[in-house]
Amino acid sequence: MKKLYNILLSVLTASILVTACNPADFGEINKDPNNPSTAFTNYLFTSACTYVPYFVLGSTTNGYDPWQQEWPGYLSESKNNQYGPLTTTSTYSSVSTIYLYGLRNLHQIIEMNQDEDQKSESNIMAFGSNNNQIAVSKTLSAFYYMSITDIVGPIVFSEAFQGLSDDNWTPKYDAQDKVYEGLDAMLKEAYSQFRENEDLDGSADILYGGDIAKWKKFNASLRMLLAIKMADVDPANGKARFAAAYADGGMESDADSFTYTYDDLTWNRLYYWVSPDYSGAGFNAVPNKFIVDQMKAFKDNRMFKYFDIEGYRGKRSEDKFPRDSYDSFYGVPFGLSNNDAVNAWTTVCCSVNKSLISMDATIPVIPAARVLLTEAEAAFRGWINADAKALYEEGIAVSFDQWGADGADEYIASAEIAYNPANGLEQIALQRWIASYMSDGVEAWADWRRLDIPKMPVGPGAEDNGILHYPYRLGFYADTDVSYNNANYLEAVKLLNGGVDDINSRLWWDVADNEEGVIPEEECVPPAL
Repeated sequence: MKKLYNILLSVLTASILVTACNPADFGEINKDPNNPSTAFTNYLFTSACTYVPYFVLGSTTNGYDPWQQEWPGYLSESKNNQYGPLTTTSTYSSVSTIYLYGLRNLHQIIEMNQDEDQKSESNIMAFGSNNNQIAVSKTLSAFYYMSITDIVGPIVFSEAFQGLSDDNWTPKYDAQDKVYEGLDAMLKEAYSQFRENEDLDGSADILYGGDIAKWKKFNASLRMLLAIKMADVDPANGKARFAAAYADGGMESDADSFTYTYDDLTWNRLYYWVSPDYSGAGFNAVPNKFIVDQMKAFKDNRMFKYFDIEGYRGKRSEDKFPRDSYDSFYGVPFGLSNNDAVNAWTTVCCSVNKSLISMDATIPVIPAARVLLTEAEAAFRGWINADAKALYEEGIAVSFDQWGADGADEYIASAEIAYNPANGLEQIALQRWIASYMSDGVEAWADWRRLDIPKMPVGPGAEDNGILHYPYRLGFYADTDVSYNNANYLEAVKLLNGGVDDINSRLWWDVADNEEGVIPEEECVPPAL
């Protein structure tokens, strides 16, 4: 761990620190542009934002490993059966990179804006008011911490970055319930610090363009996403926290959604993995048969925005397979046993829609539809004074609007979709899963883990230690944690439900029974077209 934090101390890249401003503008600051000595909070924040898409797809340590979309049931593979057997190149070291860069930058912004001796300096004030800088940095930090703890469980939280000030190189790992408690407090504090009448540089804020009203809605939405996961383990505190966040007001329309637009700061991995416009694309990441079949059964018009027939390795004719027909789309089962079984689907399967794979694509991270459908679950549970049916229908309608799909009213009124209080939780969770396609996969995966909705069987190749199921957590902690912070690492593992540092141990809020079984053999074979 000391090695990890030494790296943390030394790494501040030029993209974070270098400014294009004339050195004379800031007196003694940044006289040598090739050896900058002063951090600018606007650049620190922009750099911190670039880690947002890593919870949607890809990681910071490898080129191809789509676990964030495979484990919620959205993607499979159509060529190489690399991750169907539940192997992954990602470990806690992948997400700990967020500590080294994203969280480290945000921590520094907060400290700089709280330092009475420097908080009025030009390198800080260029980003905006001290209040808003602290509030957005705490809010984005909470998103990162929430995502990381929902991936692995116990994490370094209360003692994070103490090596920078208190020489604490072996921080403890906090139990997940304590992390959740701390995040709720952090977000409430941040919410109280937002000032809509004060500024924030929209060019540096590449997430919400300096719109404080939207940041406030995102903040309240995060608190609701945290609270709802407590439903089966601490419902009293979950209800209280949810109600307070709901009263503050979460996302209401797609305009409020938390999204990320790729540009020259980051690259869209889907472009390189599946785009027909990229000559080296492997077409390996393709829609999972489970979600394709579910949307076909519901006659859900969003599927024409989610999936595409372009990119088929077999180049099927649109005359025979029109792109506006539900029957033209086929997904690949997840967890097939070998490459031959996977390759059989290559001339059949559909691809990810082009809107998600361009170099400048805007991807959903936390869509407003997810938040509205989470409010619907809270209303169903009696946590808030609201109409579960109305929120359920509004969430679906906002999702259709987000994707530009038509037919929302007819869909909501159809026999299988029309809200039925007797089956309300399952309907809400299923629609939230559909609406979260190719967004924050960690959140969608969390829903399945805690609710076992939808029930997603896996192929015979998705086996780990004799158990057939999607993973319950990302294993394992990083080697640096095991080597340099071993005593605290061992205590962290004891906090897991299962007590083993692997993919089968469960997190604090995960008490569901997720043993769905194996995909029938006949469904593992592609149809003859």
